[in-house]
Amino acid sequence: MVLVTRPEPGLSATMAEVRALGWEAVACPMLDITTFEPVAPGEFRAVLVTSANALPALRDWPRDRLVVAVGARTAVRARKAGFMNVEAADGDALALAAFCRARGVVGADVLLASGEGYGVEMARDLGVQRIEVYAASMCVSLPETARDALRNRRVEAVLLYSGKTADAFRGALGAEDVTALSAVRALCLSEAIAARLNPKEWRAVMWPDPLEQLGPVV
Repeated sequence: MVLVTRPEPGLSATMAEVRALGWEAVACPMLDITTFEPVAPGEFRAVLVTSANALPALRDWPRDRLVVAVGARTAVRARKAGFMNVEAADGDALALAAFCRARGVVGADVLLASGEGYGVEMARDLGVQRIEVYAASMCVSLPETARDALRNRRVEAVLLYSGKTADAFRGALGAEDVTALSAVRALCLSEAIAARLNPKEWRAVMWPDPLEQLGPVV
């Protein structure tokens, strides 16, 4: 059994991918997402998105405008939303900033669409404009199905796609739940996410690409 901690958009698709590998997937979203009003495209030549949660805010943008996504999965969702000129960094904020610097996607005619409180340093470092397009609040408890599975030692792995998700998951655990982690793999999207965990609490902490680390049922 695998706990999938990401919220929508992304939760349903990831659960389907987990099931395709032969595992039982359990929804365990640890963030509540509130989407703000759509953003007018203005004269920006490109938009940077740190999460698929930012894509609904680009509803009114021309589909030929350059979108630089934080990683491959967000890029796939941008293409599914109709954007035709999409590039992808290697999966985290540091990689996105490096990607933009290397390709000259910097300056005041570039917009960073990020979550509330995210991307401030990146916007400053790249000299781009920034707008908050969604808010993510942490859930304070696990869904009952997920907690029961964890306490009954039926969970093989937990998929963690952001640092805030990792913090929320750990914060929602009681003492009995933490003890159960000794039999569970934490599969993280990046090393930065993995660094937020205490490896002594888990059977293993692994990165990157949670689905690749999970692998098929054997």
